[in-house]
Amino acid sequence: MNRIFSAFTAILLTLSLTACGAAKDNTAAPADDPSAAASQDVTVRIGLTGTFNEDIWAPAAEELAQEGIHLEFVQFSNFSLPNDALNSGDIDLNAFQHHAFLENEIANYGYDITAIGDTYVVAMNVYSDKINDLSELKDGDKIAIPNDATNEGRALKLLESAGILELDPAAGASPIIADITGYQVQVEFVEVDANLVYSTLPDVTLAVINGNYALDSGLTADEALYKESDYTDNSYFGLIAARTEDAENPVYLRIVEAYQSQKTIDIFNNEFAGFFLPAWELDVG
Repeated sequence: MNRIFSAFTAILLTLSLTACGAAKDNTAAPADDPSAAASQDVTVRIGLTGTFNEDIWAPAAEELAQEGIHLEFVQFSNFSLPNDALNSGDIDLNAFQHHAFLENEIANYGYDITAIGDTYVVAMNVYSDKINDLSELKDGDKIAIPNDATNEGRALKLLESAGILELDPAAGASPIIADITGYQVQVEFVEVDANLVYSTLPDVTLAVINGNYALDSGLTADEALYKESDYTDNSYFGLIAARTEDAENPVYLRIVEAYQSQKTIDIFNNEFAGFFLPAWELDVG
């Protein structure tokens, strides 16, 4: 699992490309049925971060290849790169981010790209080495949370759903500590890099850990004191993105259809210990 999730923790400035064959024309005539999208062989370049994603994509790639749609995976080691590559036309699709991240990227850089389908949610859960139930939490206890804007906001919303605190509704999908309007228990926060939250468990009462890092550290979903299970919106749903002008490309829609299959769900269940959930099947309130 350390190999599977090493790309989640790498923040490098090097772009790594995985060449899976010579690129071909990926245009196709419009089709009402995405399954009939390709009338000739086409190659579609998809930007990913982490080779574990290629394992998830494998069933879809195999199915699509039989229809003449060949997927070429392009690996990026820095999350800041795949959207720029997509926007500039260096790749055709990417599948590495959730909606909140994409919206932030578009706001900051003006990318003309859009989500065309959801992939997975990696659940964020609450763990403890000190207490067995949230009712044991007391004033002065410390809670470790990720310190980046997106994950910190997600952690705070999770703690709100657990009844530990209240947030200003106007804060949106990425609240900060200053948006806390009340506490059930007067806790203190320890803010660290998301990949380091697990290491704080001996020193804090609770730790809010991203599922990928929990899995990489040997934790299971069943060990969580409180689990992320309800989603009020799709902010943390992973997605497949295309340039906006290509959002209705029938080849791309067929790729989404092939990904959103039971075979993909089977990989989530068999290889990711309950942390990966099929986002396209989740209801949002």
